Amino acid sequence: MSEFNWNDRYKIGHSGVDTQHQQLFGLANQIVEASKDEELTHLLMLLYQHTREHFSAEEKLMKQTDYPDYDRHVQQHNQMLDRLIEISKTVQKKQWDPVDIKIFMTNWVLVHILEEDMPLGEYLNKK
Repeated sequence: MSEFNWNDRYKIGHSGVDTQHQQLFGLANQIVEASKDEELTHLLMLLYQHTREHFSAEEKLMKQTDYPDYDRHVQQHNQMLDRLIEISKTVQKKQWDPVDIKIFMTNWVLVHILEEDMPLGEYLNKK
């Protein structure tokens, strides 16, 4: 059974961002279900790539629209990337904890979208 299930509740109203978020849900499920170091390493590399591309697109969008909470939002992105790097290092050292990975993915997939990206979506929809 999937841990992360996409539904309209997570749509922020911007098709590009919503598509990237939806892809993230699928990747998040693969990550929390991974049981082998090699598989998890590969998936975390994909997640890092996806996350960088997604954050870059989101930050460009925020700049283009003069999003007033840009600096704080970018700071959140940077913290998440730093945490992803930390988790990747624990996987490389074969010291990873599935609970840590699940918490990180939950914070990224559910909390960040609902608490950080929803206000961005509301702002964009007013523009």
